[in-house]
Amino acid sequence: MTNKEFIETIGRAAVAEYERFKILPSLTIAQAILESNWGKSMLSQKAFNFFGMKAGTGWKGATYNSKTQEQTKAGQAFIVNAVFRAYPNVQAGIRGYYVFLQYPRYANLKGVTDYKEACRLIKADGWATDVSYTDKLVSLIEKYGLTKYDEEVLEVVEKDKIIVDGKECKVNMIRKDGVTYIKTRDIAELVGYQVGSQGKVPVLEKV
Repeated sequence: MTNKEFIETIGRAAVAEYERFKILPSLTIAQAILESNWGKSMLSQKAFNFFGMKAGTGWKGATYNSKTQEQTKAGQAFIVNAVFRAYPNVQAGIRGYYVFLQYPRYANLKGVTDYKEACRLIKADGWATDVSYTDKLVSLIEKYGLTKYDEEVLEVVEKDKIIVDGKECKVNMIRKDGVTYIKTRDIAELVGYQVGSQGKVPVLEKV
């Protein structure tokens, strides 16, 4: 699997799971890249664990033993043997990541729409001991343009210009999936209409 294919595989799964778990796809992809070395680590290949999730005492599923690198608070690296969660396939491994993030300490990640804040929070929540973890995640997101997957699930609202009857106005533009939308009520008010309805059908009436 090429790096591009790896990004797309994780990205599609992350977008599909967003509605349920509300975790930014860009964060998911960046973590998968960093933790699994683009899906080349033995943990990801043998156990479909792309995120380095360890098997705690409450884990009842399959496990995989592997060495992993940790860091002290001062940034000094050391190697330990650890027991990780194991999954039967790629999709199960990705779903397992989102289920793992349901632990209370990661609750602050849900609904975050700023990728830099998400990267900061997951480090602060104790995901990794690497003192540069946040910076590495942000760098991956920016280098590979991973926010394009965020744009598929988020509605970005920005005040922007529009020209109506030769007059320049500013309205809220909603951007999603590469398409720009304007609320019916906003554009109606600019041309002197009010918005009513007949059932579920909008009705524009001259003021």
